[in-house]
Amino acid sequence: MASEASFVPTYQLFGEGDYYIEERIFPRVDFPRPSEKCALLNDLQVIWGVGPVTESKLKSEGYEDIESLCSHVRWGDQAKAILDAVRERDARFLSGTKASDRQVVTLYSPCEMVFLDIETCGLYSTFPLFLVGIMRQQENGEMLLRQFLARSYEEEIAVLAAVKQELEGACVIVTYNGLRFDMPYIRERMAYYSMSCPEERFHFDLLPAARRLFRDVLPNCKLTTVASYALGYERGDDIPGYMIPEVYHRFVVNPSSTLIRPILEHNAMDIHTIALLLARILDDGDLKM
Repeated sequence: MASEASFVPTYQLFGEGDYYIEERIFPRVDFPRPSEKCALLNDLQVIWGVGPVTESKLKSEGYEDIESLCSHVRWGDQAKAILDAVRERDARFLSGTKASDRQVVTLYSPCEMVFLDIETCGLYSTFPLFLVGIMRQQENGEMLLRQFLARSYEEEIAVLAAVKQELEGACVIVTYNGLRFDMPYIRERMAYYSMSCPEERFHFDLLPAARRLFRDVLPNCKLTTVASYALGYERGDDIPGYMIPEVYHRFVVNPSSTLIRPILEHNAMDIHTIALLLARILDDGDLKM
């Protein structure tokens, strides 16, 4: 299931510029089409104080959805606020309700999402970041991946500036452990260079969702483990993540396309997997989150 695109030619990788960018196309990912009416509005339990018993009682009284609940004496104000937030696609407000990330993300089309993964020189943001991959769905459904690579430590600031521009128009950021690692790392590296990171409208981190869904059936919830089980996505030859910083340091000292190519491919497979996993989660009604 990996991309058919070949690795970048050496003469392109080591050309002039502030950083290197590689683009490749992956096949379309079949995200489910959003319904005309947001599914979130059918779930009365997004209201604080409403559980399964209260929801059943309300529906027996004729309150079938959030819109009809707006007239309720007790729950009406909350229902109106949620209805307004859905109409305005105010993900930040909805994240403060009991709505799940899965419900909130369906307010947006796949073309409004960016799938993101980074590679760094260590686990802490005191170490440089050297590769950021960002994937977007194009109008024709194909998935365009752009990988921003710092070919030296000095090019990190240019990579971050390019990534900042990429993120400014994003309605949704989709990652795997990005709430705790990728985005804080990006923000802290930008702050190191006195840059401001674009404010996130909505961040869907798939790791907590994967843990809820698969922790009872899998030995761990590493992305590769979940992808193999839920998607049948097998990585084949892949550089282990713990080796990536060491290999990058060797690349900086002795630039070689042979060294950097496996890292580019590892990052590409991670991001492709994230997109496929989101589609799987959104498409399967049996996956409760």
